[in-house]
Amino acid sequence: MKRLLAVTSTLALATACGNGNSSEPKAECQLEAIDLSACQLSSLAGVQPEGIWNLNINLNDGGGAAAAMRLSGGGSTTPMLMGFNATERQSTPESFFMASEFQNTSGITVRFAVAGCGSTGPGQMTGIFRRCANGNLDMRGTFEAVRTVRRAGEADATGVELISEVAMPGVMATNVSVSNGLAIVTLGAKGFEIYDVSDPSQPRKVAQHQPSSDYYSTSLLNGQTLYVGSRRNGTVVFDLSNPTKPMQLRSVPESVVEVTSLSMDGNVLYAASPAPNSEVYVYDIATPADPKQLTRYFVEGTEPLAGEVPLSVTAQGGRLYVSNWSFGMSVSDVTTPARPKLLGRFASSASRATAVGQVAGRTLAFDVGEDWGAHLSLLDVGAPATVSRVGEFRMRPDVSVRDVALSGNRVYLAYGQDGLRVVDVSVPGEPRQVGYYNTWRETDAGHGVVFLEGLNKVSVPGDGYIYATDSSRGLLIFRDTVE
Repeated sequence: MKRLLAVTSTLALATACGNGNSSEPKAECQLEAIDLSACQLSSLAGVQPEGIWNLNINLNDGGGAAAAMRLSGGGSTTPMLMGFNATERQSTPESFFMASEFQNTSGITVRFAVAGCGSTGPGQMTGIFRRCANGNLDMRGTFEAVRTVRRAGEADATGVELISEVAMPGVMATNVSVSNGLAIVTLGAKGFEIYDVSDPSQPRKVAQHQPSSDYYSTSLLNGQTLYVGSRRNGTVVFDLSNPTKPMQLRSVPESVVEVTSLSMDGNVLYAASPAPNSEVYVYDIATPADPKQLTRYFVEGTEPLAGEVPLSVTAQGGRLYVSNWSFGMSVSDVTTPARPKLLGRFASSASRATAVGQVAGRTLAFDVGEDWGAHLSLLDVGAPATVSRVGEFRMRPDVSVRDVALSGNRVYLAYGQDGLRVVDVSVPGEPRQVGYYNTWRETDAGHGVVFLEGLNKVSVPGDGYIYATDSSRGLLIFRDTVE
């Protein structure tokens, strides 16, 4: 088993293979059944019994995932483990144990359990992880847990000013795209909302669209045509000639297809589709409202069953850059869009999103992962057959970068619980942080459920402002104040 996508890790760990068919349930996920004889249990005395914690789970079979644990906070008094309400919790000077369980669609009771083994400080803990199905142990491993707090010594912000904020209670914003004075905010199962941002200090909601049974992940505005990436209907096309009344025109393709990312290069639209077939759809959009499929591109060498699926696409100058998770970032020639051809890839780290541009006279790709330890890699893609890393920017491993945007010599990172990060990349081998804004707050409603929380998307359209979405705070509009 390979490392699971952080965005779906809880679901994957809840439904991954395992044998839960015993008619005689055991108790292998109870504290009494876990061997802690080699642990330094006395070191657990100083562990903080509150807060929201991020977990890095490493399974004995070599797989793993990032997850979350809530002891307090998140606008709730209910502790949670792996996204489910805790059913047991024990914390003494020499023990820590927590378990949660639920019944899956097959009627099997799935139980997660973590038992503390040691600690090097009040906000850190290591221990044993187990998963049981009907009481039978089917996953085991270890975990590292770190309490999520603001980075030591940081203020609310430096070099970044929050201009406006639009709260979206009860929903989670999944993406923001900005063009022609409009901001399109996708809201998952709640569809999307359109805001007039001609005055970014006073965003004004002008329209909303909610699908009957779909989930909207991303969007892209092309003149008066809006493309929306969905979980069930591929790319949904809307007429936005009247922004107050978006009119749905069609979906492409006409089948159940998930689309997680969209990019345009001239009159060609690219749509990343991780499921069901792990491919990139390529469309001719000479007539924007009527996309014509040119091809379905399967990135050469990828193995979808191993998690090597296209999650994000960026098209520029006859090149297509695809973030293929564990396969890495690939570069393909699309000078003939109907016949893409792989030129090379960077496989040294998982890839979730990529921005591309000219910096210091070189074509660089700014690639980010999305997991425990994920970070920004600066890649020289001038010779695609030999993509090389020329620089890195890392924060702490227990908080994941989520998205990246490039404007001039600055990269803007949506960095989860570490908020917005502004990085000067004018010297690619020495990227340096020049500004930040801490958006995440432990007390905000809904926190502590999943690993990927906080600032999740960022867009810098060139109007002097930075647009971002946050898992609990909605739409945030910033201004970079660093000269």
